[in-house]
Amino acid sequence: MRLSDIQGERVFDVIADIIDPIANIAEDDAASALFKREKLPEGMTAKEFMTQRARKALPALLKGHKGDIIAILASIEGVSAESYKGALNLVKLMRDATELLTDEAFSALFLSAQSGKSSGSAQENTEGKEE
Repeated sequence: MRLSDIQGERVFDVIADIIDPIANIAEDDAASALFKREKLPEGMTAKEFMTQRARKALPALLKGHKGDIIAILASIEGVSAESYKGALNLVKLMRDATELLTDEAFSALFLSAQSGKSSGSAQENTEGKEE
């Protein structure tokens, strides 16, 4: 299932469930490098560039964020993390991850979480100082 397939009030629950795991991944520079938009270096094919990026980022993502990945995929599928782990195998992980990574709604949410680390306006103290 894709994030963009979720409808109705369930949208609120899923977004609430996946915000923390997405933020955990977005805050990890090594793991989130795979999702950052980067310009294709001159003299390198798109496949070479993606392979190079995957070699660096995937181990950090897969080893350092197993729980986050499971929480995201389980919430989108509408099952508990324990239930999702019980049904997990290589084929399921690859299928579910591919669906998620090619989902524009998820990409938009993840990219906003990445850019949200330093964006937003700071609250300004507008009260006058006591002198």
